[in-house]
Amino acid sequence: MEAVSEPKVRRYFDGEAERFDAIYAQEKNLGQKMIDQLFRRVILQRFRLTLDLCGPLNGKRVLDIGCGSGRYGIEMAQRGATVVGLDFAPAMVQMARRAAEAAGVEHLCSFYDGDFLSWEAPHSFDICLGIGFFDYIAEPDVFLRKIRSLTIEKAVFSFPVRWTIRTLTRRVRLSINQCPVYFYDSDQVHRLMQASDWEMESIDLHRLSRDYLVDAKVKRPQISKATSKTRR
Repeated sequence: MEAVSEPKVRRYFDGEAERFDAIYAQEKNLGQKMIDQLFRRVILQRFRLTLDLCGPLNGKRVLDIGCGSGRYGIEMAQRGATVVGLDFAPAMVQMARRAAEAAGVEHLCSFYDGDFLSWEAPHSFDICLGIGFFDYIAEPDVFLRKIRSLTIEKAVFSFPVRWTIRTLTRRVRLSINQCPVYFYDSDQVHRLMQASDWEMESIDLHRLSRDYLVDAKVKRPQISKATSKTRR
């Protein structure tokens, strides 16, 4: 199974890589800043909240699925993490590699283009991310299940909210560009997580204006006192 519903998403993001990455840029003119405030503020909110949810990162191993231009991974590497990023758009991956080198963290970041389901992970990861990834996935449960098998401590995912002011315009814009997009309500997100073997009592759902941000912690098995004594 492909990570996307056809190569359409790959083509779309190859063509939109520069524009998408510009959302995170610090140096902007007044017009660009106004556009960000009106339409893109949630993307920056999502970025900050994700980093807050991940907590201290020094020494952590992070997997970023759908890493895009590497903004999350590079920021995490600057905070001491070792990062592997995977994306299906080669143009995005090239940007991520250049950005990591410019930030001086290329020794902590490895970015690859390819299909996550067929990718062979070198090891498990303390933290896994799937931000802006499930917007374009027709069958997310398969991916969530594989991510669960690779996650040691926690994962953070985003899912676009089904009913917002911008849902229709976004659907139309992406349809014109022949890029599929999928939306969710909170019940669907909970059902998906449950069906994908995540511990529901350890999941927190944060609602942003156009996204749900899922904070999914992995429960560590408790060691009984008898077992603990035996191991001494």
